[in-house]
Amino acid sequence: MDAHAYTALPIAAARAVAHDRSGAMISDPLASKLVAGENQLIRAGANVEYMTLRKLIGDDLVLEQHGHGTRQIVSLGAGMDSRAFLLGLRDTTFFEVDKQGLFDVKEPLVTDVSLQCLSRHTVIGTLGFMDLPASLRAAGFNSTQPTTWLMEGLLPYLTVPIMHQLASDIGALSAPGSALWGDGFSKTSVDRGMEFHGVKFESGFDNYDEVFREAGFQTSHAFDMQGVNLNRQSQSVHIDRAYMLTPQKARGRQMCLMVRAYKE
Repeated sequence: MDAHAYTALPIAAARAVAHDRSGAMISDPLASKLVAGENQLIRAGANVEYMTLRKLIGDDLVLEQHGHGTRQIVSLGAGMDSRAFLLGLRDTTFFEVDKQGLFDVKEPLVTDVSLQCLSRHTVIGTLGFMDLPASLRAAGFNSTQPTTWLMEGLLPYLTVPIMHQLASDIGALSAPGSALWGDGFSKTSVDRGMEFHGVKFESGFDNYDEVFREAGFQTSHAFDMQGVNLNRQSQSVHIDRAYMLTPQKARGRQMCLMVRAYKE
């Protein structure tokens, strides 16, 4: 695995720690297996609260969209995503997009794990250096059907031109009823220097909402992650709309943020 692909392992490790905790908010029995033997990452246990929050936000969108009839999920920069094996969406097709090296490690770990979906397809390539629409279609993706797009932990690793191209591709591939979610950082945060397990972040945006609105998602909102919290009593994610961002509110500030968008 190259350094970028390796960053999927500490994310799986954080899920493994969260799963094993008393009163855990997430159930991911596969997570410890998907650490691929890098058990020191489990012992470190870094970023557990944030990774738990992030997983639940993605799960919530998938389940919300499934309730509206969406039966197609695309995880971009999928890493050790385990949703195809866990969510019980047996009428839904999952597409996981990531590098060959990532799947070289992941696939042997899941060969004996039963799918909980209609089908799962691995789409091999590096975003920004692959023809994403052609690769997805070759794997069976249907652009006439609504899609839920997940970009968990992906956006900061994309350069500015690649981010704009990805948004354009997603917009063109998304039928009405599609939705997306991703997390990233403000421009000021990344410009001051950020990395994760030695891998430098490439970009931060103050206007992710505008980027996806311009790509055809009529409803698109960015939120300061300070206003996104776990409600342990209801075991759900609460998003405080008082923390909704505009580019003007985000500009010049260091923050982690998320974007969520819907195509009508």
